[in-house]
Amino acid sequence: MDVDVLIIGAGPAGLSAAIRLKQKLSALKMDASVVVLDKAAQPGYHNLSGAAFEAACLDELLPGWRTEAGSFFSEMVPVQEDELYFLAPGGKALRFPEIIVPGGMKHKGDYLISLSRLVAWLKEKAEKAGVDVYTGLSARELIWDKNAVKGVRLVDQGRNKDGGKGENFQAGEEVLAKVTILADGSRGVLSREYSAKIGGNVNPQVYSIGIKQVFKLPPQNNFGANRVIHTLGFPSRPDVFGGGFFYSMGQNHLAAGLILGLDWKYTDLNPEQEFEYLKTHPFVAKLLEGAQLVAAGAKTIPEGGFFALPRLWTDGALVAGDGAGFVNMEKIKGIHYAVLSGMSAADAVAEAWGKGDCSADSLASYEQNLEARGVLKDLRHAKNYRAVFQWGVLFGAPLSRIQAFMPLRIPMGLDHEHTTRGASLKRNFTPAVNRETFASLSGTFHREDEPSHLIIPDNDICQRCQKELQSPCTAFCPVEVYRWKPEGVHISASNCVHCGTCAVKCPFQNIVWTPPEGGEGPKYKMM
Repeated sequence: MDVDVLIIGAGPAGLSAAIRLKQKLSALKMDASVVVLDKAAQPGYHNLSGAAFEAACLDELLPGWRTEAGSFFSEMVPVQEDELYFLAPGGKALRFPEIIVPGGMKHKGDYLISLSRLVAWLKEKAEKAGVDVYTGLSARELIWDKNAVKGVRLVDQGRNKDGGKGENFQAGEEVLAKVTILADGSRGVLSREYSAKIGGNVNPQVYSIGIKQVFKLPPQNNFGANRVIHTLGFPSRPDVFGGGFFYSMGQNHLAAGLILGLDWKYTDLNPEQEFEYLKTHPFVAKLLEGAQLVAAGAKTIPEGGFFALPRLWTDGALVAGDGAGFVNMEKIKGIHYAVLSGMSAADAVAEAWGKGDCSADSLASYEQNLEARGVLKDLRHAKNYRAVFQWGVLFGAPLSRIQAFMPLRIPMGLDHEHTTRGASLKRNFTPAVNRETFASLSGTFHREDEPSHLIIPDNDICQRCQKELQSPCTAFCPVEVYRWKPEGVHISASNCVHCGTCAVKCPFQNIVWTPPEGGEGPKYKMM
């Protein structure tokens, strides 16, 4: 299968790139086939975010979108109340005066959205523009010619549990393209392969895990509307980066969650349980009084920032969105950067297409486009933001106010290197929602008789990990994919929500996350 422009990932970056590229080619009176492939069964099923959104980026992408019939704008909730609290262990909640809240953490003027719904709407816009969007197709690797990307290979369909060919076996196709835009999200398989080969990042990429639940609120509730609350403190210790969030959604719904940096040292930290523990704080419990839990999910968030960006283009390829690492932790935002980077990539491709040359030199305008739209400027301002917190919140918080003016890069280590023998939270707590229920609320599905997409190369290493660290994977997976048995770690791959935490946090890097068959994984509809 040969196409002109191939985009991997039907998220905000990939779909924005597709829409913008069709617009630019039409203006230039040129044509090219633009194809988007996504591993989810439906657009938006694998997209999750808080999500506070700076919507101005859509004004450039889709002029007049706010007033058109059926616009996604009608689903967006404008932020009118914006609060930051410190939750003390004893049950107190102390509100920070607005004057001392960092500007990047202020959200008035933003909109609260469901990223899953935004993506579904963008898919409709892309198809109306002439883009071919194919879901349920999972890409497993790039096709290279030296440092030039020539296309992708898809995952085989219909293999048996032992890897043999089943009755409905279908070999993964090769999809060749003159230029490929990688927009496959946080820890995307292809964007990681690209970064490993092309390089460019001077700090390694680091991550947080975001745990999110959506609640239906009673008509009379304690949260109200158009409101954003962020929390610091409880339940985390000062050496764990992160905090809670509570966002209004339309139709009496509330999005709530907890973000935790994956560089924690504790061998038994269970992020799903930590969120349940956060919900026991009297301040939070009052907000959720009478609320009904209706959905749940988790994903990793790339936090390395400016110094962790790879070289963003090569011969025949560019990388955009979370796959590149365009998340600004100073603002705790990435969606509008995904849209802006998708448009920037599309502009570079359109220019290269006009020259009939998709080499790295012709695609280099991508960097200038990112600069012009302020993406690199914002990330440069937050260049050391996440790095200063690697020494703990008490040290990092004051440094975060001046990190933008530090002339030097602060090095960072890999997340899994921080796991420490003997470091334990020892929570004596029974969560209201266990991990099995959490998995069911994500709607995740994988064919039971296919090969596991989660691979442990060396069981002897697992035995050593159990002896030295008590198998942290049995704790840190939010949906309990990993369980310890005497013969080794048992994997329940059907529970996986594709967050990628396991491959980041395994202390011995003995878990390999490979793409499963297309159409599998979570089914996020409100995330």
